[in-house]
Amino acid sequence: MSTMGTLPYGPQTAAVRGFLVRLAGLGAADRAAVVARYETIAATRAYEAADARLGEVVARSGRDEARDALSGPLMQLVKRPASDLSPASDTEAEIALEPIAEPALAALLALMVRDLLDDATVRLLTDAFTDTIPLG
Repeated sequence: MSTMGTLPYGPQTAAVRGFLVRLAGLGAADRAAVVARYETIAATRAYEAADARLGEVVARSGRDEARDALSGPLMQLVKRPASDLSPASDTEAEIALEPIAEPALAALLALMVRDLLDDATVRLLTDAFTDTIPLG
């Protein structure tokens, strides 16, 4: 039985929704700070291991519908406006994303399976947002 109506992001729907709302409210300076912090964190072996663990947990979680449900709202928040695209890239096949897309996806997926991950892994995957969207 699907719970997509009431819990579109699985048992962690409230946390995921809260993060999406806060992400939507971030200004340009906060977004740039997140990206800069993410670039530093993502280059570490610890982050690579956490990201691999996240992939394994998401794959085994059975939360494919919840993962897929994240794509629409996230794309709305991280897709570059058409006015930012050059005429040469104005095709359906090429979607330009803001640099915050990758850290936002990692954080959202970590929140989605937070109940299945250890706290240290969740912290590492969401750390780029520590100063802008505290998880509490």
